[in-house]
Amino acid sequence: MRSVRGGAAAQECLPLDLPPPVTPAPRDRPEAVVADGEDVRIRLRNDALASHGWPAGTELLVSTDRRPRRGEVALVREGGRLRIGVLEVRFGRSALRTDQGATLLSSSARMVGVVTVAGAPLAGMPVQPAP
Repeated sequence: MRSVRGGAAAQECLPLDLPPPVTPAPRDRPEAVVADGEDVRIRLRNDALASHGWPAGTELLVSTDRRPRRGEVALVREGGRLRIGVLEVRFGRSALRTDQGATLLSSSARMVGVVTVAGAPLAGMPVQPAP
């Protein structure tokens, strides 16, 4: 049996008024640590970089002008935390190495800058005795 479309030619199309395309609202950008070109001062809270001669209480000046390269001490924002360490590659991924070990960085990690200057530790900071 064959179908016949006899009445389809006489039928008009239904009017479809599509709404205009909606443009998405601009997303808020995550807050940066500082504006580009400014330097950041941070103070170490632990002895994670003591092998570099920077015990707890050392003030570091981080330059945000350029991205860190492998082997440089870098400041990284991962999630809501700031991490500092020597930038290296482990298992094909970026990692930060400190005296306590290495930490693999996730894909959400953002490089803040490179440590350029280290100041003297605060007076009165507890000093760990040498073994």
